Amino acid sequence: MTKKWILYSKEDRQVKWPTCINKLSPVKNKHPLEGESLAELREAHTWTDTFDEMILSIRSISILGKCSTAKYLECPNIPDHHRRNARDSARVYREHPSKYFDNVGQYYWVDFDIITSDKLTMKLRMVVNVGDADCNDGRWGEVWQRNTGKPVAQILSTGDMETTVQTSSSELGKLVDFIIKIVLFCSWR
Repeated sequence: MTKKWILYSKEDRQVKWPTCINKLSPVKNKHPLEGESLAELREAHTWTDTFDEMILSIRSISILGKCSTAKYLECPNIPDHHRRNARDSARVYREHPSKYFDNVGQYYWVDFDIITSDKLTMKLRMVVNVGDADCNDGRWGEVWQRNTGKPVAQILSTGDMETTVQTSSSELGKLVDFIIKIVLFCSWR
């Protein structure tokens, strides 16, 4: 896996991130918690009785950009059926497996800060793939601490339009799930 060094501040140690992060396609709404975007989010989530409570825990969200699934094949949580389909497609059509992945979902790269119940600030980076409804996917990806690169949550496609966030903290799991919904809402507008 090819990675590039990115330094965030003097207090942070250097973290290697996948090179695709340096070639992301831009998104229209990079800061979904600012201005009109927040009002639109609140209106779209009127069914969520915990919206205001969840928003209070989130300090910032910055959608860095997006890339095709083929640009980040190192993701540990790509569903197995996609890996099998890519191998089969390569064998039958004599093309590189990444060609298959060009047509399966896309990744969104997101930086966000949250305040935990014990008043600590967590600076996190998430990559989430929207999946492919034709393949009966949920979403998949991963969440890391931005300053260390340590994984803190796994986003797993667990069925048709079904996603599970695995983490040691149920509070973090709920916030990650909520932020995924915000990112997807903003990407479809």
